[in-house]
Amino acid sequence: MMLMVTLTEGGKAEGKVKRMCAPTWSVDAYRTYLTVLFSTSIMAPGIIIGFLYTRLARTYLESQRNPPHKEKSKRSPRQKVLIMIFSIVLVFWACFLPFWIWQLVRLYSSSLQLTTQTQKCINYLVTCLTYSNSCINPFLYTLLTKNYREYLRNRHRNFYRFTSSFRKRGSNLQCSWG
Repeated sequence: MMLMVTLTEGGKAEGKVKRMCAPTWSVDAYRTYLTVLFSTSIMAPGIIIGFLYTRLARTYLESQRNPPHKEKSKRSPRQKVLIMIFSIVLVFWACFLPFWIWQLVRLYSSSLQLTTQTQKCINYLVTCLTYSNSCINPFLYTLLTKNYREYLRNRHRNFYRFTSSFRKRGSNLQCSWG
């Protein structure tokens, strides 16, 4: 990308020269570049992630149905793990796909009749959505896990014990200053 961009200078606004990076390649070359980039950075990783998480879910279900230690009562599959796996894959696609669809539609559709301001707004929104994937994933991994829910439950209990014992002690205390 760095080789195919050049620095251009535009008109002066408030005494400052406006500088911009502009692509130097043809529309067809740029279209090919973005298509290859989409295929290698979104489609391939997305398919691999989906495949690996599907295998993980199958392995997990199988381990729940046929535990390694032969117990008389078989455990039922835990749906929450499967929900977490499905959520991770779904959030990946939901965050990245709109951005890439927008990029490719602009390149391949010549009949797109949107104002420049509308295009800027859509571009801004889909870019923010793409970056939000990095913000959402930690929440998925922490909020959907059993350990985190147990931590919150214990924290709530400990806080309640602390405040209730404080109230009990506070009712027996007398003011010594006046």
